[in-house]
Amino acid sequence: MKIAAALSGGVDSSTAAALALKNGAEVIGVTLAMKHPDPQFSAMQRCSGEADLEAVRAICGKLGIPHVVLEEFPRFRDKVLRPAAETYIQGRTPNPCCICNPMVKFAALMEFADRIGADAVLTGHYARIEDGHLKRGVDPVKDQSYFLYRLSPETLARTLFPVGGMPKTAVRNLAAELDLPTAGRPDSQDACFMAEEESFGETLRRLFVLPAAPGRFLHQGKVVGHHHGIHEYTIGQRKGMGVALGCRAYIREIRPDGDILLDTSEEHLFSRKFSLIDICGTVPESGMVQIRYRAKPVPAAYHDGVVLPEQPLRAVTPGQSAVFYSGDTVMGGGVINELYAD
Repeated sequence: MKIAAALSGGVDSSTAAALALKNGAEVIGVTLAMKHPDPQFSAMQRCSGEADLEAVRAICGKLGIPHVVLEEFPRFRDKVLRPAAETYIQGRTPNPCCICNPMVKFAALMEFADRIGADAVLTGHYARIEDGHLKRGVDPVKDQSYFLYRLSPETLARTLFPVGGMPKTAVRNLAAELDLPTAGRPDSQDACFMAEEESFGETLRRLFVLPAAPGRFLHQGKVVGHHHGIHEYTIGQRKGMGVALGCRAYIREIRPDGDILLDTSEEHLFSRKFSLIDICGTVPESGMVQIRYRAKPVPAAYHDGVVLPEQPLRAVTPGQSAVFYSGDTVMGGGVINELYAD
């Protein structure tokens, strides 16, 4: 079997490639270079840094496999960063990873696999594929199926997730046993594209020279402060607003006109009804819904584009993804669009 293995320089993808090689596959290492050419936007970028490339080269040398670097920043910019920037300036909070996986990472890997005649692609994601269906990884802390819910059946049919059936501790132990150079590398953190000392939204706004939507902080109908742009804030946020009310205040609503509504009662952050757009897969009439990566899934009903969770959910955020599961199986999902009063 010939496999194009995505290598990021981390322990997960390294171990996944090593497992495929151990099982007799012909493995070609592939790294997607998505670094911005301008240092002001790339100095803090978490993906495709020189340290990552050095780690990939070390892994390929250790495993004795060829390595190819694919320049993918133009696609990353057009398919992920620009739409994310446009979402931020509307006062919504995008989830770029949910778009990047199908539109950039797996798209590029599949195209490369086709060019070299590879049977499959491989990544270090913590997820599983069984009978063509995407399922959660066995490690509940590292499970990444939420970010992969938009992968097509055709992509899943040619994809391997070798570490998805293992807990993270077992992956690190195996990497050490195999004497992989990345066995002790720390996991990546934060957004993969950002600038120092500013929000992700502001970095993207500057990158695409988009107008900000400055406005007011409002509490109980009164102006309690001003801000430079709604793109820097999100639903449920408590810190970093520069507003002193004498007690904790949370962002309850962000309006496109620039007004941001604050609330001192956390109870008002909970929602029982919201709509979805950009549906992908088959969203069931009932199942477990997860509204962000680390959120606990809860039972919910779905009908005609509207989600009705059995229990109120905190800080449901337009722009984020809501993913439905049946047990451990990903059924489908969509982008949160509008919140409704009970």
